[in-house]
Amino acid sequence: MNAGRVAHIYRQWFRARLLSTIAWAVGLIAVVTLTAAFYPSLKDIFNNVGQGSGLESFLGLSGAIDPSSPLGFLWSNLYSNIVPWIMMALGIAIGAAAIAGDEEKGTLEYLLSRPAQRAEVVVARFAVLLTVLLLVALVVGIALAAVAPLFELTTATTTTAADGASVTNPGVSVGDIAAGTFAALAVGIGTGSIAFLLGAAIGRHGVAVGVTSGYAIAGYLLYTLSNVTGSLGFLTWISPWRWYVHDAMLITGLDWDVLLPFGLATICFAAGWFFFQRRDLRS
Repeated sequence: MNAGRVAHIYRQWFRARLLSTIAWAVGLIAVVTLTAAFYPSLKDIFNNVGQGSGLESFLGLSGAIDPSSPLGFLWSNLYSNIVPWIMMALGIAIGAAAIAGDEEKGTLEYLLSRPAQRAEVVVARFAVLLTVLLLVALVVGIALAAVAPLFELTTATTTTAADGASVTNPGVSVGDIAAGTFAALAVGIGTGSIAFLLGAAIGRHGVAVGVTSGYAIAGYLLYTLSNVTGSLGFLTWISPWRWYVHDAMLITGLDWDVLLPFGLATICFAAGWFFFQRRDLRS
């Protein structure tokens, strides 16, 4: 493997993804800003969300998370749903396109004839997947850290519990944002690596996107409905939402569970390398 060729393939494909990466980042900045802007007017409404209701599972609420608090609001309206979904969608799009996308367009065969080894393509394209997801996650975290003070999200709040006691909830800190964003990044990397593996193994872009998207959606429904009904809980271990929503790292801080998607990504990378080396390209 030639490091210079790997770097060249990396730069070439990263430049090809740069415009779309900027578009994803700008869209997420808008989502983060708009969500934060609604906190002052919505916090009182979310204070009335009933504890123990089925709605809690769909909002990602568990334990003593108060959706009217700054952290609870950001978790239930941004980090338990929108941010990880977008990170997964971006990961799936890039992961599936890394090998299968160019293979179906016929440009991968041209790249491999220049010459470039298959292993070099796998390493460079997977590195771009990680880079793009990391950059977009950084944009999300920086944007939220910048706008949070403008909309009372860094200010501690005091609410009255059902028993009449006063409860003070802290405002969001940079550390909270970093932990929540890193956890969402991990979900995107884990899911994107599955799409990368499927694309490298079978060379079909649509199949890689469809299967991985189905896994992400089915995993969400399985975990959420299992919490509501109490059924099929033994199956939720296959869903990334089991640890992501349960641990709520935006609120509780980073946990060792956040390493699980990185382990999955390592396995998918190695498997994608193995299968891509041993199959014929699709014409």
